[in-house]
Amino acid sequence: MPAGPAGPPGRTGVLSGNMSIALIGNAFPPLVALFSGPILAQALGVQGRGEVAAATAPLALVVTLATFGIPEAVTWAVARAPHLARNAARRGLLLLTLAGLIAMAAVFASSSWLSGGSPVVAQLILVASLAIVPNLLVGVLRGVASATQSWRLVATERIVTSSLRLLVLIPFWLTGTLTPLVATLTVAVMPVCGAFVYIGRMRSLAPRATEVPRMARTSGLLGYGVRVWVGSLSGMLLSRIDQVLMTPLADTYQLGLYVVAVSVSELPLIINQAVRDVTFVTDAAESVDERLSASARISTFLCGLAGLALGVSMLWWLPFLFGEGFVDSLPVAAVLLAAVVLGTPGSIGGSGLSARGRPGLRSLSLTIACLVNIGLLVLLAPVLGAMGAALATLVGNLLSSNLNLYFLARSFGINPLTFYGLRRSDLATLGRFARRYTDKLARRIR
Repeated sequence: MPAGPAGPPGRTGVLSGNMSIALIGNAFPPLVALFSGPILAQALGVQGRGEVAAATAPLALVVTLATFGIPEAVTWAVARAPHLARNAARRGLLLLTLAGLIAMAAVFASSSWLSGGSPVVAQLILVASLAIVPNLLVGVLRGVASATQSWRLVATERIVTSSLRLLVLIPFWLTGTLTPLVATLTVAVMPVCGAFVYIGRMRSLAPRATEVPRMARTSGLLGYGVRVWVGSLSGMLLSRIDQVLMTPLADTYQLGLYVVAVSVSELPLIINQAVRDVTFVTDAAESVDERLSASARISTFLCGLAGLALGVSMLWWLPFLFGEGFVDSLPVAAVLLAAVVLGTPGSIGGSGLSARGRPGLRSLSLTIACLVNIGLLVLLAPVLGAMGAALATLVGNLLSSNLNLYFLARSFGINPLTFYGLRRSDLATLGRFARRYTDKLARRIR
């Protein structure tokens, strides 16, 4: 949203527009999850919902684990040199095809343990793992679109795949034929449909360059990607390992409660992810300290407002939408909402580290936080169930966020305190943003 303390009006407008488009795209997956969640909960019950979560959690985890940071590396390379888009995309797709096949074999081999000994869940895990390779390849296409500022395509992909997921679930729900197998297939396969959105953009890329610098070669992509990957893996572990381990550490009932709480807490992430995605590309092209810290402050403020509104209102709508059996997920959701909001400043700071060529520091922050999170999860989940996992996530988010800000201060001299609070200039930026889109809406109505 911000473009610096007083950036050029044209650039400010473009940046605000990009963030708005990204915000719309990021809003659809959690909003659809909010609608599809009650459908799954009421059709399958707590036990069945837990089985679907146990089946799809390894897919979500592996899709991050097997990327080796290649999508982010492609985005970074193309943002710096757009004429290398076709070269970087081709190498990225080949690398992820190989990695996906290996990851799929690993999931097959470990399905019995991941299922907690349940033959039904083990079969569902095997079904979901067939979507690993296609999901990985979509990440590269999305990375190219993001790097070339094609945010409308990225938003369209997320809207299409999320909408399809809901449109497929509703008929099965209404006819009483929604089973854990159908739900697992829907969750696993629908994201792959997003590849069709990017076909036209990929065809319009400039021809492959004959002279390719190291950053767009296989070695360059792997070099940057692995440094990002360690952080991405740790970040995914922070957000998903609890769902993967909940069944063996507790049971599918606790996992069912936890999944509902997570779906609520992810709603404020709509704002944070939109700001983070655009900030990464923008800061990679031109690093501006004040723009980075202002983005973090405004994102935290908006996430805080969203978290407060959700935390108060969910006392009424969560039991209504999901059923009285999920009332126990309310305090768990409250803790997870706090974890999201308190982790926002460092999340934007981590994008700054990656954009400025120091992804290893962001990865170090997330790795340390992940180890602490796993330790707390193993200690607390068997005793406190879903609440124990939520508390472990809160501690992990706080730790990773503030470590990112510490590394920014050490490497680039940015005061961590500038990422907190709200300045008069931030309110002015929000005011300009609101007026701009109010004027646009008024013109469309007229």
